[in-house]
Amino acid sequence: MKARRLISVGLSAALLMGLTACTDEEPAVGGNEPSAPSATQAVPDTTSGVPSTMKEDDKEAMAGIEVKDAKKLENPTVKWLSFWDINPVNGKAVPVHLEMFENVYGGKIEYIQTTFDDKYDKLGTMIASGDSPDMFPAADLDTFPKGAAAKMFEPLDDYIDFDSDLWKDMSVVNDRFVYNGGHYVGATGTDAGTVMIYNQKTIENNNIEDPQELLANGNWTWDTFNEMMNNFCDKDEKKYAIDGWWFVWAFSATTGVPIIEMKDGKAVHNLNNALIEKSQEFMKNMYTNNYPYPKWEYNWQINPSNISNGNTLFYPCGMWSLYEADLSDYGDTKDIRFVPMPRCPYADEYYLPTGLEAYSLCKGAQNPEGVAAFLNCGRITRNDDTAKEISKKQLFEDYKWSEEMYNCLETVQDLSEKHPVIDLYAGVSAQCKELLNNPVKESFNNGASWTQTRESIIPAVQAELDAVNARLNS
Repeated sequence: MKARRLISVGLSAALLMGLTACTDEEPAVGGNEPSAPSATQAVPDTTSGVPSTMKEDDKEAMAGIEVKDAKKLENPTVKWLSFWDINPVNGKAVPVHLEMFENVYGGKIEYIQTTFDDKYDKLGTMIASGDSPDMFPAADLDTFPKGAAAKMFEPLDDYIDFDSDLWKDMSVVNDRFVYNGGHYVGATGTDAGTVMIYNQKTIENNNIEDPQELLANGNWTWDTFNEMMNNFCDKDEKKYAIDGWWFVWAFSATTGVPIIEMKDGKAVHNLNNALIEKSQEFMKNMYTNNYPYPKWEYNWQINPSNISNGNTLFYPCGMWSLYEADLSDYGDTKDIRFVPMPRCPYADEYYLPTGLEAYSLCKGAQNPEGVAAFLNCGRITRNDDTAKEISKKQLFEDYKWSEEMYNCLETVQDLSEKHPVIDLYAGVSAQCKELLNNPVKESFNNGASWTQTRESIIPAVQAELDAVNARLNS
């Protein structure tokens, strides 16, 4: 599947080039959600194709953005180890924060290619050889706390002032990645996370209340979502409410309770939380009522094209899928819409799954100042009106978005920033991720009892938490 890189309003089209870097991965038997590119899938060569530039009028506008205390870097090169390239390819416009980094600081990003599954092995080898990369992707939420415990990353605090005016708005996120007084992740912004993509014609043709209107009126909830599914779904007619691999974790996040989080410097689980149980019960009822597209009947294959033909109501997915060159699976761009996950009626706020634009500083990095400059550019362009306007133009010109799609983006972005939910289940260990990834989806995919599933995995999950906590405290 594609790298989970999401573009935010106010953040430049930072990772447009990375969104097409990986091909779809077939999920494992039993419906394991593909969370990253397979190790067998090489990332395409990003040095070929049409050169990427920024339009001259946009460059001139960029020159007017104030950057305080900026000076050229003594070492301009930031070595970036990842399975996707920050540098744009095939004629896509240079995103505004990268343009600022290159022109204000004289910086450049040197891409060191790896695969998702091999990235930690390659990082460890480079650190051991004394040739560490500088920067590593943290948006997949798998670097912390294990990366700090294994001493593969260093805190950013010597190079970034997280209490400054530039960074303080992100403290609600960045302070969740603190260990021993240091920030091990630098998140320059949040993004809309998983959204519920739909086709407006399907809504109109079935006399269903518009999700956008429900959202605007404060009525886009589990209850109205359930009513909508009940009115639309018909197994005999092969009409289903939900398809894809992204729904379960995103829906669970609307409770405001992550499965794994850090509390008082320790990784803890919330598997016994009553709100998690309610979300699992809701999803089990979806399975019982034949609301989800039965991918288990189709060799665990998804079919997003059912959005365009009106046979599936929603396709929950990361925002990356809306930045592909071909949106035909969802229909004509004039008909494509999306809303956030529905609000949990039992939660005290409207919580949503939160994606991040985030990076970690590698152990032994040779250019931490360059990393800090790059991250500062992300923060500056995040909130600058000129940068926002350029990013909007790039979405329209490069990705053929409609004004309606952009309005949807602004709405879900604003909501995602207010009450972000960040789950660290992938950041404890590879074993912890495997212990949780499939079982959390069993109610939705197989109608399994959450109580039984939960009790069967808690001892092993707790053992993984104990192990990483011991390493953190050693």
